[in-house]
Amino acid sequence: MCAILPMLEQHAETALLERVCELIPQSLADALKMRPEDFTRTRKLPFPRLITAVLSLVANGQPHGVDTHLGVFFRTARRSGMWPDAIPPTRSAISKARRKVPWSVFRDILDDAVALAYEVWPDDPQYSWNGLSVFAIDGSKYTLPASDDLRLEFDPDSGLDTPGKGHYPQCLVSTLYDVFRRLPVARTVVGVNGSERDEAEQLLPYLPSNSVVVFDRGYPSYDFFRYLGETDINFFLVRCPASCTFPAVEAFVASGLADAEIHLTPAKKARERTPRHLRAQLPILHLRAVRLTAPDGTVSVLLTNMHDQQRFSTADIVSIYFRRWGIEGYYRDEKITLDIERFHATTSNGIRQELFAVMSMSVISRILMMRAARQHRASQRHCQFTNAILTLSAEAALLTHCDPQGAVIVFREILRELARVVYSPPRTPRASQPRMNKHPPNTWSLRNRSATT
Repeated sequence: MCAILPMLEQHAETALLERVCELIPQSLADALKMRPEDFTRTRKLPFPRLITAVLSLVANGQPHGVDTHLGVFFRTARRSGMWPDAIPPTRSAISKARRKVPWSVFRDILDDAVALAYEVWPDDPQYSWNGLSVFAIDGSKYTLPASDDLRLEFDPDSGLDTPGKGHYPQCLVSTLYDVFRRLPVARTVVGVNGSERDEAEQLLPYLPSNSVVVFDRGYPSYDFFRYLGETDINFFLVRCPASCTFPAVEAFVASGLADAEIHLTPAKKARERTPRHLRAQLPILHLRAVRLTAPDGTVSVLLTNMHDQQRFSTADIVSIYFRRWGIEGYYRDEKITLDIERFHATTSNGIRQELFAVMSMSVISRILMMRAARQHRASQRHCQFTNAILTLSAEAALLTHCDPQGAVIVFREILRELARVVYSPPRTPRASQPRMNKHPPNTWSLRNRSATT
């Protein structure tokens, strides 16, 4: 029996490696090509290696330029035997090649990686709440390079020509995140003036059955609650401010109750957006309201369709709302750990490539973390994500290897490395800290402020 277990583990390793490598497309579909001759000739950088190089580039977490990173990456790939004939391309060569690849290729890689993650993920109660998978949807603004193409696409009001606006354009990124498995599932990228509610509606179809989705305070509106009620979503939970909001919510706050059933009537704006002959058909929404009091005494309200108080207690609903903080941690990982806002592209297609590529690498890293934890008898939650994704970035040539036997050896080394570096949570909860800006005050802003006072 003792001799059989290592053989089974080795077989599982090889099978998982093959499944992960299948995520990288081997060719570009003709329907996606800008020209029929794209990626048809033998090049130093074939299509699969181009995709792999971009995945490594966005997840390396270093402030080095493209040339520096590609030099190190291709040298490592050659020495490991994954790409024995690897020759690093120039920055201009990889830029020209990337222009021929639509960003949807990386979105497809993400979709396939997420499907693989849910297929291989263990069926364990620790990844659910009350028998439900828990997701969060939230938006975040990303600062982009100051190119004319990006201003036109994402932030037309940016630039020095617009009074009171910053020079660098921004975009709005919305993400669907599995908070217990810590998996980014889907995302949208639109202009900075886009609506978070509209983008949330685009992400909701990615929700699996038997789940609950959590939103923060930027989402409440009558139309949005009505949309949630009309879809096939099992359960939702939305944080709502206590004042300047729905009259029913304000009445609930004034009542002093901790938990109650309320009815939302159509707001004035909702009625104005509805044709006059259909206004009488606008439904009254029946929701459950739960009081949420912050440590500083600020009161807000959680609105949900989880009406069963025996299955979903007041304390349970409050606790599950705070689990949405996982999506904030994921945005921090992208912006701080991986420094994704140091984009390598200056076109809208290139920006979307990188924003979906970094998500794909995050999902693959989580899959490997889960496998490393199970194989090396460690807790998956203790595998350090930073070490995992940086290790995968350095060894990403494994995803399109030329040596199957050598690839298995490298794959095992990666799993051992992931199991070696663990995250040790603090023994006592850390006190919450106020948000602070690490940058010094802007001199011009201070001067303008003093001039107007």
